[in-house]
Amino acid sequence: MNPVSFSWPHGKAGALTSSWDDGTIHDRKLVSIFNRWGLKATWNLNSGMLGLTAAESGWKDYISASEVKDLYAGHEVACHSASHPLLHRLPKGRIFSEVIEDRRNLERLVGYPVQGMALPFAQGCDAWVRTQLEAAGILYLRAITDKHCFDPPGDFFAWTVTCHHKANWAKLWQKFQSRPQADKVFFLWGHSYEFDTDNNWDLIETFARHVSIEAAVWHATNMEIYEYVTAWRNLQCGVEMTCIKNSSAVALWVRVGDSLRTIGPGEVIEV
Repeated sequence: MNPVSFSWPHGKAGALTSSWDDGTIHDRKLVSIFNRWGLKATWNLNSGMLGLTAAESGWKDYISASEVKDLYAGHEVACHSASHPLLHRLPKGRIFSEVIEDRRNLERLVGYPVQGMALPFAQGCDAWVRTQLEAAGILYLRAITDKHCFDPPGDFFAWTVTCHHKANWAKLWQKFQSRPQADKVFFLWGHSYEFDTDNNWDLIETFARHVSIEAAVWHATNMEIYEYVTAWRNLQCGVEMTCIKNSSAVALWVRVGDSLRTIGPGEVIEV
């Protein structure tokens, strides 16, 4: 029996993803930096705030609804609730409404299912809040618990991050590269407006340039990580491990002994 083990697409030695909240106009510059260096990210938007000026929102200027599709093309748009409330302080029905309306509004703009989410105000997710998010069709939930680790989540509704962008990412990236685990993920999060407030856009430019050089890393959105890991975990294996079926719509890679194999959607391979 040949041992079968996990692999990222094309045998990449790790995965990199990031998540950015709110949808202020500073996303324009951050998206352009990521596009220049070939990084992919997830952008958690409050659809009810789109187009508001700082005077109208009482805080920041937001991107307009009309630019969402083109601005975030090649990345992922995800939910952040329609109006950014503390969800656990709302009635259950209102929680559901905040999320389903955010999904509805964003899907009309981008033209694909929007089923990822980050909770507003960095709050935790109580079980009764989770029930409403799941009822609204959310598939994964990014938390902001900073564990400085690189494990994919066992529970995608408790997806902890590696670090905030203000952390010592260079030291963590070196640690990430040295880890031998096949399923390691580096997960960065933050807010684009912080670079403007702190006048340190060079920080994220340096990060993007540095990690883009690492060809062994798969650059992916949060949803791409979710879909890949979930599909890999759901591989159908024969009792004697002589065959494997990929019943998902995602192409998967496996290591069979010392060989890297790919399994297309719906394909069965002998091992």
